[in-house]
Amino acid sequence: MVYPILLVIHNAFRWLVLGSLLATLGSSYSGWLWPRSYRSVDQTLRIAATSIVHTQLLLGFYLYFLSPIVSYYWHFSPDSSQSPEFRFFSLIHIGLMFTSVIILTVGSSLAKRQTNAQQKFKTTAIYFTVGLILILIAIPWPFSPLASRPWSRTF
Repeated sequence: MVYPILLVIHNAFRWLVLGSLLATLGSSYSGWLWPRSYRSVDQTLRIAATSIVHTQLLLGFYLYFLSPIVSYYWHFSPDSSQSPEFRFFSLIHIGLMFTSVIILTVGSSLAKRQTNAQQKFKTTAIYFTVGLILILIAIPWPFSPLASRPWSRTF
């Protein structure tokens, strides 16, 4: 009973993840390309985006272990005859999302340790761009050939 509710929350939270990453990237690229000081709002955006992504990952892990699709995939030994959707959610989605969170976390940590504002912006911009690209690939968009899901879920 909790699974469908968390699925709706996970789906809605994706927009918060994307918005926070885009806001952080906007701040980072503007600070990197048009040199300025690193302000507290830049740091807050970076920390908030990283925290939101971590929260989404925790929701995703919980859903992964409750998912009937994933359970079916692992229970009936994965083979090439299964739907691409089963492989997508059992391997690709979680693998790319986990990798992207690692990249974002490392990038945030490295940026925090930089002493030069330009290096902070550059580090954040590069790592968060790579992380965002992986996230965009791993989201089951309505137009995805691997696993199609609606733009938003309802109960």
